Amino acid sequence: MKKLFVLVAALVLILAASCDTKNIGTGGPLMGPQVTVTVPTGMFGAQDATWTVTWTDSTAPYAITMNMGGGTTANVPATTATSPFTQVFTMVNASQTDDATYTYTVTVTDGNGNAGTATATYTVGPLQNQDPTIDSVTYTAPTLTVNVSDPDAGDTLTVTVTEPTGLAADTTSRVASQVSGSAAFTWSATDIIAGGSGDTTITVDDGNGGTDSTSQTIAIAAIVIPAGALAAVPATTAATTADTVTIVVIAGDFSNNFQYMNGAGVTVESGGAYVDGTLNVGAPGGEQKFVDGVWAGMSSAPNSFLLPDDFMIQENAIDGGLVRIDFNVTPIGGANVTSGGALFNFGMSFGAAGTYTLGFEEFRDVKRTYFSDTDSTEYYWDDITNNYTDVPNSITVT
Repeated sequence: MKKLFVLVAALVLILAASCDTKNIGTGGPLMGPQVTVTVPTGMFGAQDATWTVTWTDSTAPYAITMNMGGGTTANVPATTATSPFTQVFTMVNASQTDDATYTYTVTVTDGNGNAGTATATYTVGPLQNQDPTIDSVTYTAPTLTVNVSDPDAGDTLTVTVTEPTGLAADTTSRVASQVSGSAAFTWSATDIIAGGSGDTTITVDDGNGGTDSTSQTIAIAAIVIPAGALAAVPATTAATTADTVTIVVIAGDFSNNFQYMNGAGVTVESGGAYVDGTLNVGAPGGEQKFVDGVWAGMSSAPNSFLLPDDFMIQENAIDGGLVRIDFNVTPIGGANVTSGGALFNFGMSFGAAGTYTLGFEEFRDVKRTYFSDTDSTEYYWDDITNNYTDVPNSITVT
C-alpha cells in the first residue's frame, strides 16, 4: 500500500511539471510603461513652454496622450511617439494677473496595450507684457480725455495723438501713468476764427512694444463775435509758464464805419505780459504787416501799417490786480469797412501758474479802447465785456 502511494505522488509531480507555468500563481498582468514628466519652470500665460515625457520598462510601439487640464491652448491626442517625447504648449492663465493651478494627466500605451500614467498639478504664472488698452475716449471741446490701462505692473503708459491739418494740441505726447490712468489734450484751431475739424489718431504705448490705437474726430467751432462787440481770444486755453500763447483780438461786425483802430487796452491779471516783437496785424501767421483779417475787407487795401515799436506798447498796472496793455493799428490807405474779423494778434507770457482772464478797459484818463472812420469820427465799442457764448476768454497756466 505504501508503494502505491509513492507511485501516485510521483505521477502528480510529473503532470504538474508538464503544465504552462504562466497560468499558475497569483501575479497580475505585466506592468505598463513607467512614465516621467519633466515640467518646465517659469511658465507664464500666453507664452510657449516645452514639456518632456520619458518612459521605460515596456515594449514599442507607443502612443501618448496628454490632457493638460485647461492650462494650455490644446491637448495632445493619441499620438505615436518615442521616448523622450517633447511638446511645445502655449500656456493659459485664466486669471491673467495671478498664478493659476491646473492638473495634467499623461498616458503612454505600449505595443501590448499596457498603459502607464503620470498626473500632477502645475502652476502657470500671470500674463507677461500684455498689450495696453484704450478703455475710453471722451471729447468735449476743446479737451480730449483718453483713459488707458495695462495688466502688467510697472509698465509706463504714454499716450500720443496726431494733429490733423488745421488743428493743434497743447502737446502730442503725455504720460498717463502706470497700470491705468488718463491723459488729457487741449485742442485749438490754427485759424481760431474759422475753427476746424479732423480725425486724430490716438495711440497708447507701454514702452515694451505693446500698443493700442483708435481715432477721434476733433472739432473746434468757428468763433462768432456779436455785432458791435470786441473780443480777446486765446489760441489755447491751457499753457505752462514756459509757453507763449497767441492772443487774437477780434471784432464783430461794426455798428459804425471802421478804418482806424485808435486803441485797444487789453487787460489781464498781473503776471500776464506782452512778448516783445510779436504784434501782428490781422489774423495770426504771415508777415507782421500782411493785409488780412478786417483790413483785407477794405475796398482799397491799405498799402502799409504804422506799427508802433515795442517800446510804444505800454503795460500799466491798474485796479483789481490787473495789467493793461495798450495797442493801436493805423493803416496807410484803405476805406471804411463794416464787416468784422481779426484786428491784430500778439504773444502773451505768464510769470506764474493760475487762471488769466482777458478783457478790455474802455476809459482811464483818456480813451483806451475805441476806433474811428475815415472822417476821424471816434466811436466806442458796443460791448467789451469779452464774455460771449462759446468764445474762450481765459488761459489756465500750470
